[in-house]
Amino acid sequence: MSTLNIFQISFEIWGCITGIVIAMILGVPTFREHDHNGKILWYMVLFNNIMLVCDALAYIYRGDLTKIGIIMTRISNFSLFLMEYIVLFCFINHVRCLTANEDRRTHRWQTVAVLLDGVALAGLFATPFTNLYYSFDTLNRYSRGKGLWISFAACAAVMLICIYRLYTCRKQLSKTQKNVFFSCITIFFVCMLLQFVVYGLSLINMALTISIQFMYFMHAKQQYEYRYQQNIEQAIHDTTEFVTWKLKHCSKEAVDESDEK
Repeated sequence: MSTLNIFQISFEIWGCITGIVIAMILGVPTFREHDHNGKILWYMVLFNNIMLVCDALAYIYRGDLTKIGIIMTRISNFSLFLMEYIVLFCFINHVRCLTANEDRRTHRWQTVAVLLDGVALAGLFATPFTNLYYSFDTLNRYSRGKGLWISFAACAAVMLICIYRLYTCRKQLSKTQKNVFFSCITIFFVCMLLQFVVYGLSLINMALTISIQFMYFMHAKQQYEYRYQQNIEQAIHDTTEFVTWKLKHCSKEAVDESDEK
C-alpha cells in the first residue's frame, strides 16, 4: 500500500472518530429538544461517517483478488457513492429549513435539486451493469468510467442551486451562518475541482467531512447561545413578575393596616 493510501485511510479513520464524538456529544440535546434542523445535520454526520468507512475499505481491499476482496471493493465503492448522494439530499433539506417560506412556488428549487440528485443516483444503479461511473480491472483495481462526469455535473448543479437559494434568502441568515456556508462551499468546490482533474486522494470526502462537522458544530453553538439567551430572558421575566407581585402584596398590606387604624 502506498504512502498516499495510508495517509488517506488515516485521515478517514480520524475523521470518522471525530464525527462519532461530535454526534455523541451534540446529538443528545439535538434530539431531546426536537431540533429538526439539528437532526438533519446529525444524520449528515452519520452518513458521512459511513462514507468514510466505505472509502477506507475500498482502499484496503483494492487489488485484493480473493473472493472477499472482490466483494468488498464492489460494495464499498457503490456504498461510497450512495452515501455522497444521501448526504447531498440531506443538505438540500438543511437549506430548505434555513430558508423556509410558505409560498410553495419558492420550493421549485428543491424539486429541481432533488431530481438532479436522483439523476446521479440513477447513474450509480446503472454502473454495475454499464461501468458508467467506474469499473474494475483484472487486478481488482478501481478505474473511472467515461460517464463519471454525470455524477460530478449533477452534484455541482445541486450545490449551485442550493447556493443560489441561500443567496436569495441571505436576509434570513445570520452573519455567522453566512460565513460558515461561504467557507464550507468554497472548500467543497475547490476539492471537487481538484479531484476531477487529479485522481489520487478522495478530496471530496475530506471536504465533506470538514464542512459537515463544522456546520453541525456551529449550529449547536448557535442553539446553545439561543437557549442561554432564552433562559436569561425567562429569569428576567420571572424576577419582574415576582417584584410586581411583591409590590402589590405590600401595598395591600399597607392599605389593610391603615384601614384598621
